[in-house]
Amino acid sequence: MNLKFRAKDYTSDDSFESAEYEYFGNEKEGWEIKRNGQPYLHLGPGYIPLKTISCGVCSTDIDRRFLPFPLPQIIGHEVLAEGLGENQGKQFVVEINDTFEARGDKDIDSFCKEGIPTHSPERRVLGIDRLPGGFGPYILAPIHAAISLEGVSPKAAVLMEPFAAALQAILASPPKPGDHVAVLGPRRLGSLILAALASYRKTNKANFRITAITRHDHLVSLSKAMGADEVVDLRNTEISNLKDQFDIVYDTTSTASGFESALQIAKREVHLKTTNGQVMAGIAHLTELVVDELSILPYSESNTMFHWQKETRKNQNVFVFSGVSGTIKENLKKQFTVFEGNSSDAESILNSEPFSKRLPRFDLVVVSNPEELSFAIRPNPNHENSLVRPRGAILVDLNNSRNWPDNASLVANFFADGKEIHSSRCGDFHIAISLLRDNPEITHALETNLISHRFSSEQLELAYATAKDPSSVKVVVDFQ
Repeated sequence: MNLKFRAKDYTSDDSFESAEYEYFGNEKEGWEIKRNGQPYLHLGPGYIPLKTISCGVCSTDIDRRFLPFPLPQIIGHEVLAEGLGENQGKQFVVEINDTFEARGDKDIDSFCKEGIPTHSPERRVLGIDRLPGGFGPYILAPIHAAISLEGVSPKAAVLMEPFAAALQAILASPPKPGDHVAVLGPRRLGSLILAALASYRKTNKANFRITAITRHDHLVSLSKAMGADEVVDLRNTEISNLKDQFDIVYDTTSTASGFESALQIAKREVHLKTTNGQVMAGIAHLTELVVDELSILPYSESNTMFHWQKETRKNQNVFVFSGVSGTIKENLKKQFTVFEGNSSDAESILNSEPFSKRLPRFDLVVVSNPEELSFAIRPNPNHENSLVRPRGAILVDLNNSRNWPDNASLVANFFADGKEIHSSRCGDFHIAISLLRDNPEITHALETNLISHRFSSEQLELAYATAKDPSSVKVVVDFQ
């Protein structure tokens, strides 16, 4: 099959430029992609062509220039599409991760074997990392990432990717009985987290309260429609009056000030869902923290056992930075294989023989200051590999926290109080579809309330600018 079309590439100066693309190939033999007549990307077997119906604009699109992936690119990953060829007439939503499993490859890497295929370093990401996205008229989707749309209306389906991502936050940080949780910034993803919380509560017959925190009139009514029990308007309430009020705060603001507010009002945990690629509260690489779905926890013996709830693995290999106290190091050596040194030492160890046939990451990394914390997430500017395994934890030794720089004092106090930072990325479409089928009133709320603006594909720049405006909620670009 040969598909030739023009599309608008997103560039590093936050603008769009027109480019000519050509896809040539097929599912069994692979594809060649050309951009302006030059080779752009080679894809092996396992991809099917789809025609874009519509694509939502999200915070990642707006902050795309800050992410460590090459530009220009056709961005957009919240895709509703229809099939071509033998899939003519079928509609699909598309999971964004291009992995061994998504393509149906028989040869898989250690990340797939560990049950975390979406974190494989070899993956591409639709509309984010190399693979052309949904702001073009055609995409190439890994065959198992294209999910047939059955039982959910097309109006709600264009929200499937962000709804699945929202649901992932609740599955990674589920409220406990009697909890009072808050969603900070209930706009695009935040409104979906409200909906995910409400549907999760109903499906599981759970007992917890949901509060939305905003400063915009239109988000007050939207939050209630999406499932919030109550709404706090920050134009009338000082953030200091909410200190330690909420067991879990799901931060979807994508701002440094929002993250700092979340740290102040959380009683137990901040779940970081969106970031902006910048240093926040003195911590670097928080965007990458979310990409890898990592957690940051104060050091304790119980936290050395940390893993995601549905995982059955046990932590074995721990890396300890040089600044960590000797007492902690000795205690760790009683239970784990412990490696010590700086970030360069850690990289050398992960590239050595003991890790050649296993996941090349430590199960836990222990740090003593913000700089070590940054290196634990991304030790080397030449690649995107963390020292700690995806969905693993970085433990913070607070013995010297009084010496942390002033811009990190809020985080130091947060951890000193025994509180935690968790994160999550994209979610399982099958679970999301099932939850929406079980909760038709939530589906109706999504269809009725969330999409505030729709634009044709010729108006992409206007759609993008509108999505940046706080008065918008969800902006969708239509191709048909």
